[in-house]
Amino acid sequence: MTMTRGSGAGHRSVLVVNDTRVDHHHGCLAVMGAISLLLRCNGMEPLLFWPAHTEWRGDAEFESTIAKVDLVLINGEGTIHHDRQSGRQLLELGARARAEKVPVALINVGWEANGTDLVTLLNNFDLVVARDSRSAERMRAGGATVRVVPDLSLWFAQAQGIRPGSTGSRAGIGVTDNVDRFKALTLERLRSTCGGQMVSIVYGAPGPGSWLRFLREGVALSKDLRHPARLAALLRLRHRLWWQGSADTQRFLTHLAALKLLVSGRFHACTLALAAGTPLIAQASTTDKIAALFHDAGLDSWRCEGALNVARVHDASASGWSEQEYRSLCAYLDEAVSEVEILFSDLAKLAAN
Repeated sequence: MTMTRGSGAGHRSVLVVNDTRVDHHHGCLAVMGAISLLLRCNGMEPLLFWPAHTEWRGDAEFESTIAKVDLVLINGEGTIHHDRQSGRQLLELGARARAEKVPVALINVGWEANGTDLVTLLNNFDLVVARDSRSAERMRAGGATVRVVPDLSLWFAQAQGIRPGSTGSRAGIGVTDNVDRFKALTLERLRSTCGGQMVSIVYGAPGPGSWLRFLREGVALSKDLRHPARLAALLRLRHRLWWQGSADTQRFLTHLAALKLLVSGRFHACTLALAAGTPLIAQASTTDKIAALFHDAGLDSWRCEGALNVARVHDASASGWSEQEYRSLCAYLDEAVSEVEILFSDLAKLAAN
């Protein structure tokens, strides 16, 4: 297990929980990059980044750290949905921080299909911030006080110089995969048929055995072994993603910004494409987070509704943005940057209490 530490010298110290960089995913790098930069810009220092998928209960280093920080900051991202145990584990940290009399904030959270007992856990937080209005409405329906700040990846992209109109001419259709392996195969067939470029938001970890681990993450062996043709197709897809993927996030952002159209089943590929002003259409992921993003950004609903096919891809490529969509998108991106910066200023005040 690898944990990242900050110095804490001369700053309010922060324990950052759910560091998703361990997933080797450019969206996660963008979110965590934004958190790191914005904390330091506001006089706060991450004392410890606690990795995603890691149990905190009973860990000596975690217990030592939470007892001495000025703020516990939990990155919700796409973890808290469908009553998953990983989401509950994050939410139970609210009470743990409160027991130490340490302010605790849950930010950048998507929320879908969770029971009332999880909503109740939100009462232990000093600040709860949803990344889309649908998630906020669901939490508010359970009695939680929630504010909305768009996904942190949007701020990060602009900090890297990525914004609508920042590139020259656009060319090519990019197609991502999907965390749902069946939908990923549908997108791969579509990519091949329409002559699109493969766009991999994930990349392989360094070290021995990483290629085999990368291949394994895209299949469910206990189920796919009974379907050899499907297993072979999934392994071919993961192999292509491995070779196309790169750990260079700036290169990934530049690639998205140069496309004429992105076809995606990945939430953060969508946020980063929007940050670049790249037109896109989408296939649903494991939740409705992409549809929620498009709604908040003021995009036409057809972009994330219905089955994708070659005709829809070529129509979307030819049409680009409507004037109204482009105006709405630019306003949304400006608001995102402003609201994210206000949020971290407020977090600094919370840490100082």
